[in-house]
Amino acid sequence: MTSTRQFFLLSRPKHSIRIAVLDDHPIINLGTAAYLRGHSDFDVVLETTASDQFFAALDKQPCDVVVVDFYMPLDQLDGTHLIKRLRTKFPKLSIITFSAGKAQETEYAAYRAGANAFMQKSSSLPLLADAIRMVTSQPKSFFSVRDEKLLAVLPTDANDTLSNAETEVLRLISEGYSVTQIAQKMCRSKKTISTHKRRSMTKLGLADDLSLALFLKEKFRH
Repeated sequence: MTSTRQFFLLSRPKHSIRIAVLDDHPIINLGTAAYLRGHSDFDVVLETTASDQFFAALDKQPCDVVVVDFYMPLDQLDGTHLIKRLRTKFPKLSIITFSAGKAQETEYAAYRAGANAFMQKSSSLPLLADAIRMVTSQPKSFFSVRDEKLLAVLPTDANDTLSNAETEVLRLISEGYSVTQIAQKMCRSKKTISTHKRRSMTKLGLADDLSLALFLKEKFRH
């Protein structure tokens, strides 16, 4: 029977797939690059933790696929701004973005910015290898992981599931208000505001306050 591997072999570039990795965490950066180098059809041509070095190197080094961290809070460029700049400067490049969070919103943001695939960092590395092969063979599709399977999907905006009150609570949190202050401002109880916050995080797939902070940084970025 025709296997997925046979499909990859027929559709991949004639040369090894040239890959660049950008992640602000050195251990994740090195570990991802080391894993990918173990595949005979991959050629990791660049690995760095800084976006300015990343773009400078891509100007000189031909590349087929980039694997980039979505949230790089200490860098001058991350999130949708990073993806959009990559898409503008290198329109034929396939872009796979990673995120430590589980936010449906982050997947949708990556899709809208021009990425070809989105993966949580908790996903298995073999799925990343599959994603690299898929985005080079089917550049017009968008891939993501569902139940530990890589699938072509059409992401939806998680914000559509938030109520007006939940959206307002998130906006105020992004502006630095505490739960107590938001309760006073909205004339609601602290328990009600805490419930709005918790339900919003559940809908968005945010596991903790750090994930929420990273999400709000992107959503309400000016």
